[in-house]
Amino acid sequence: MTMVMRTAVLGFQRAYRLTPDRGPRDDVVSQLRIEGAASSKTVLLPYAVGLDYLVVPTGTADVAITGRDFRAERLGFLPSLWARLRLAFLYKKHKYLKYDGFSIFSVGPKPKRKHFTRFNQDTMNVGVVIDGDLVANNPELLFGWEAHRGARSRMVEHSGPNATGIVAHIYYEDTWDDISGALGSLTVPFDLIVTTVPGRERLIDAIRRDFPDAEIEVMENRGRDIRPFLVLLERGRLDRYRYVCKVHGKKSIDGGRKPYMGAIWRRRLLFDLLGAPGLANTIVDMFERDPSIGMIGPRSYRLPREDYSEELSFSANRPMVLELAEKIGVPRDRFRLDFFGGTMFWVRPEALKPLRDLHLSSAIPEERGLLDGSLGHAIERVFSTSVLVAGYKLANSDDTGVSNGQKPRPALDEAAPVHPR
Repeated sequence: MTMVMRTAVLGFQRAYRLTPDRGPRDDVVSQLRIEGAASSKTVLLPYAVGLDYLVVPTGTADVAITGRDFRAERLGFLPSLWARLRLAFLYKKHKYLKYDGFSIFSVGPKPKRKHFTRFNQDTMNVGVVIDGDLVANNPELLFGWEAHRGARSRMVEHSGPNATGIVAHIYYEDTWDDISGALGSLTVPFDLIVTTVPGRERLIDAIRRDFPDAEIEVMENRGRDIRPFLVLLERGRLDRYRYVCKVHGKKSIDGGRKPYMGAIWRRRLLFDLLGAPGLANTIVDMFERDPSIGMIGPRSYRLPREDYSEELSFSANRPMVLELAEKIGVPRDRFRLDFFGGTMFWVRPEALKPLRDLHLSSAIPEERGLLDGSLGHAIERVFSTSVLVAGYKLANSDDTGVSNGQKPRPALDEAAPVHPR
């Protein structure tokens, strides 16, 4: 009774400690539902034995916590007060999560706490905050499309040549399930072209089982997903399509990232281009209705953004990007960076003609495992520049649909003319 009265007098609710309760399941992501007076949120947290969390209500209202992976214990008055003081004075922004009604931070040995810090930092490093409510409503974003494997459709029946081509590059065999799952629910007629590297016989068998009519081409391991797409583009293989969707088996396990982070990024990109219900139809309809749109990409990965600077977006690639832009026809002093990170997008093939004419596929060197600063990383940043130089504009897509009226910043200095189409 005394502790309850003290809590009420000081005007705050006691905190909760969350302890892992699902055994040794390191390097996975857990879901929690936390309901407070001001908000109700699904929160994603990295799960690891020895990594605990404190949930601190913001004001006088208590919170309710539900989830399978943690045991929740309500703390006493003094530990709750200490939790608030630590949160107020000892924690930097990327070391805790703040919502209306509550905040969360990690506790435990420092090596364990780094799991949580790195999780938050990795999401900030691409300018994308993982939306737990979106994941709760679309579990494939966290768990993939594997559960739908038996229900996948084959190529959509369509009389005559298809207007849409989907190009997928796959290096990591285990990423095929996500791509196949995202494709399996499409009702837009499409041709599927898959590029991969030598030694992927099991992958090729899996592709044949899911999509018997797919065209599969084995290419040398150069330029990751960039070079195979350029080879097809430069060869004229994509000219027959009005619209092409480029995707790949992004994994992002390099640079010390946890495997789940690359999986979340990959699934979100696929979701915002193909997997969201009815989205592919909406994208094709937008292309049909607005001939000025040349490229549509995932809104969350359009960089730079207000919370992700131009410097971070260029990374180590600025000199090479400016050089390529100049070759395409954009002087350095007029270039404005605006691209879709992750190199997944929809595009009209003719909008890539300025880039195609550079014949860069032969210039991409042998794969050296560079995390940044390669020719491929520079090309990633000028796909959209080619679209703009060709006289088209960019648009965004996500689960809510397509928007062509807003963009974070102009990709070219609009005070000066660009090459006419």
